[in-house]
Amino acid sequence: MIINRVDVDRFKETIDKAKKDPKSGGKKVMEVEGVWRADKTGPQFEAKIPTEHGGHIVMHSDETLILGGGGTAPNPVQYLIFGLIACYAATYAKWAAMDGVVLRGLRIRAVADMDFTKIFGLSQNPILEHLKWEMIIDTDADITTLNRLNALSKERCPGYYCITHEIFPEITIRKAGH
Repeated sequence: MIINRVDVDRFKETIDKAKKDPKSGGKKVMEVEGVWRADKTGPQFEAKIPTEHGGHIVMHSDETLILGGGGTAPNPVQYLIFGLIACYAATYAKWAAMDGVVLRGLRIRAVADMDFTKIFGLSQNPILEHLKWEMIIDTDADITTLNRLNALSKERCPGYYCITHEIFPEITIRKAGH
């Protein structure tokens, strides 16, 4: 059964597998590898993201003009916000589908204020602050149901988790050729 472009039956199977074996059924490694395009024109960074159907999507990023980039592709913070609201939309639509709530439309508009002074080494101010988004939902469900699904999405969305919990990457540096 497909609701909100979510394969509800497959998702239920995935949950059942995770219940039976949380170590293998409830975990997945996510990997992205990209390259700084130092010797090329156009966007500064490129990554080939594999899809589950065997292909890949090429993504480019370029800093804004004021940060020394060319402004030829989305900047890294735009991708971060995009990833966050895309993850949240997927989580919301999925749990709405599991609840039998049909969404005729779901739109998210996100706005964040950036303070470049820390990037420039001039302050210790937060770089990204006042991240706000508005969800416009077209459905027959009542606002109480929509708010309950929002609370559930806050608990279960991987992207929301990442921005509300401290996660410190382990960074290893290696010289090329070694």
